[in-house]
Amino acid sequence: MTLDKDGATIQLRDLLDGEQLDDATVFARLQGRCTQASLFNCYGSWTRNGTGEILSSRVSSTLVAMGCTREDVGGYCCEFRLPGSEKWLNDPCFDLKNGDAQEMHLHFKAWESFESVLTNGVTLERTYRASIAGNRSGTESYEIVRKMIYRLKSDSRLNLDEHWAMMNQLKRLFEFLIQHRLFYESMKIYDISPINSYEPDVKIHHIESNSNDQKRLNRREFLIYSHEMEGKVNALINRWMELMADHPAPLQHYFHAFDRQRKDRVLHFVWNVAALEELHKMRFGRKKLDLIDRLKAMRDRWAGAFHRMPSDDVLRHIKDSRHYHAHAAADLRAKAAKGWLLFRYGDFLMALSNLEILSLLGLKEQEAISLTRHNHWMREALNLTTYPGADD
Repeated sequence: MTLDKDGATIQLRDLLDGEQLDDATVFARLQGRCTQASLFNCYGSWTRNGTGEILSSRVSSTLVAMGCTREDVGGYCCEFRLPGSEKWLNDPCFDLKNGDAQEMHLHFKAWESFESVLTNGVTLERTYRASIAGNRSGTESYEIVRKMIYRLKSDSRLNLDEHWAMMNQLKRLFEFLIQHRLFYESMKIYDISPINSYEPDVKIHHIESNSNDQKRLNRREFLIYSHEMEGKVNALINRWMELMADHPAPLQHYFHAFDRQRKDRVLHFVWNVAALEELHKMRFGRKKLDLIDRLKAMRDRWAGAFHRMPSDDVLRHIKDSRHYHAHAAADLRAKAAKGWLLFRYGDFLMALSNLEILSLLGLKEQEAISLTRHNHWMREALNLTTYPGADD
């Protein structure tokens, strides 16, 4: 069996009828360090010769549980890494002191753990573990790696989907705070193995968790900074988990746009309109209102965030553009934005959503505005100055 960024592939000696494998679960017995595996979302593929005859066949899977053969994969603890989140948390990890006689002293903890109890009774643990590698003489470099892992611990056994949902909620929180996509690493499950052993018995391999689309993070692009939360990080995490569980619609729309990273101007615009509409309904109720009225209400609510208030004409243009692109309103074709303005309007709506989501997480209006002032993109988006130029 081969594991790579596309999932898992098993080369078969015998020919395979692919129709029997659509979305199937396959149990595998392996040789080597891991002796068993469960493959989910399976599909078959073949290699044919010039006449169309099948020479060999393969089973491919997008999700593999290494270390077990059961359909109800799960356990009492889910361990994973979320590279990038440690930059937002900004924990003090190393202490460097200059001593006498040109000596330098580097201090760090080989093991450090923090716990917080979530509202659903699950305990979130994040642990730093230090490892030291390399020679200490005859070398010009010396490496100390102190990686952070998360563990979601439960008193009852949770299935993989339940673990995945909580892991995804935490990932989405840090993506929102950092304003950048993040990806899982090293996802593992404790089922039979004791949680306190730190030796999980099931390893999860998944396509998304092996993406290499990770860029260097810039702290100036963070939406807010952890040190400005004044010890409220655990409360922030709990509020986020509640928000995603109780009101999924606005955040689903928000992240539909977020995940596409402005690759499609129409979708970037339409999804951000939908997100702000749902956030307005949460704030002001689900009474039937025209989109222009919702936009005006949100503009007035966040008036303190604007250098110059968006005019009614701008909001009306956003409304006409949404009706044209979302509902194919042919009579609005000439009035609707179609080029760079869609990106500009999408950014404006996303910035308003950022402020509204922060308020739902417990920040007061002025607090949300002041904590995001450092973010250059937020200022430009609210002032409708991103993507300057004509609507080409």
